[in-house]
Amino acid sequence: MKLKLLFHITLFGAALWWAGWAGAVPIVDSDDWSGTYFKGHKMGFNHARVEVGDQTIEVHTKMYFRLKSGNIDQSTTFTQNTTLNLDLSLKRFVLLQEIMGKRQEIVGRVEGHKLILEITGRGFYKKKSIDFPKGIYPSATAWLNLMREGFEVGKKGTLNLLVEPFQLVLPMTYQILRKETIQHDGRKVDTFVIQQKFAGMTTTLWTNAEGDILRERSLQGFESHKETEAKARDLGDEPMSVSSFITLSLVKVKQPIHASDDLGVLKLKLSRVHSPDSIPQDHRQRVLKTEKQGEESYTTTLLINREPKAPVKRVSLPVPGGKYRHLLEDAPEIQVKHPLIRTLAKDLVEGQQDAWQAAKIISTWVYDNLDKVLVDSFTALDALHDRRGECQSHTNLFTALARAAGIPTRVVNGLVYSSHFKGFLYHAWPEVWVGEWRALDPTLGQHQVDATHIKLSIGNYAGALKLMEFIGQVRIELLEQ
Repeated sequence: MKLKLLFHITLFGAALWWAGWAGAVPIVDSDDWSGTYFKGHKMGFNHARVEVGDQTIEVHTKMYFRLKSGNIDQSTTFTQNTTLNLDLSLKRFVLLQEIMGKRQEIVGRVEGHKLILEITGRGFYKKKSIDFPKGIYPSATAWLNLMREGFEVGKKGTLNLLVEPFQLVLPMTYQILRKETIQHDGRKVDTFVIQQKFAGMTTTLWTNAEGDILRERSLQGFESHKETEAKARDLGDEPMSVSSFITLSLVKVKQPIHASDDLGVLKLKLSRVHSPDSIPQDHRQRVLKTEKQGEESYTTTLLINREPKAPVKRVSLPVPGGKYRHLLEDAPEIQVKHPLIRTLAKDLVEGQQDAWQAAKIISTWVYDNLDKVLVDSFTALDALHDRRGECQSHTNLFTALARAAGIPTRVVNGLVYSSHFKGFLYHAWPEVWVGEWRALDPTLGQHQVDATHIKLSIGNYAGALKLMEFIGQVRIELLEQ
């Protein structure tokens, strides 16, 4: 479950800094390859090519990851062409994301202090602009900024980075920790050890004085190693299975939870939490206590209840948007305005006046009409066409249909207990505003989400990035069930 955030998002974050550090100081033409591993299993490769011109620097990056679900190929590719000015500021970029034959393209260009973006996918096109003052750099080429500053033990700083797939600007801090001699290609190499922190994710890099990254590790279990092109491309005969990937990222507990889908109350302790405010609270989930366990590490005790049976009062359909008007709009993954989405939503709720009843009808339809398979898709429309998917596919389709029906809806991310895997899996589900927030789960067929649904973040983009601080880190201890 949660492939798009666990695989698509986390792998991008883990590989973010490797995608080109292999240039030299000063910046010159280069062509470099690395292999990507997850807990010792090779999953893909990264390629970066830098071409320095008289007026601009062209950077071409490609990240390829291979998984399979049964006989279904789950290959994912990120290809980006970035044009920089000689001061490393962004001029333009083209990012193409591909998964299982589905494509989404994001084109960006800087005009004055604005970044103009055009996003194109299946059944979706949108042009928008965001503020883009000086001092913001693309994440795909962030390594060049550090190389320009030079390597010196103790040096630290912050870069404001554009995360191109999500059109968000976030800070990345870095510090050169020490010098260290490591083994690489059978010989000893003197390196600088650099630590980077971004969106709750910590990575450590080993680079030589010329700027070649020899090794990269994240706390989430991802590693990259500088390799020849032939070795980087060699992924073996048998790709890693999705179920193996999920098993390796599973949050295990000492004792199983029996009949978890009927569980009404759960008290648990989350350890290795990034900050005292990391865990959201709502009508269903309450923080009882937070204790500091070390630098940037906290333990939070939670009490979680099953969603109540019905809202306090009835709200008519369509629901007035008010402050949640933006949760009725379309998005790259949620094509609210597409004729197929709007027609289906209208048919499903025809004659229905109660918003909560309409939400349950839509959830039941999504649960009944999408096969539960560990394959991912970019958008709600992909899920509707393919009629299969994991939790993100179910949640995106439900969100599009509910919004089209006039119900403000948001995506939440977190963990849910799996009796099959005997642990907690990363998961997505929707919440609807029907005079109050109500959580339901079209993937599991629950109109009242059970008490094992642990909410960690809200939103497709910012929520996905926030989830990165938990993956591979958080631990769960069951206190009462």
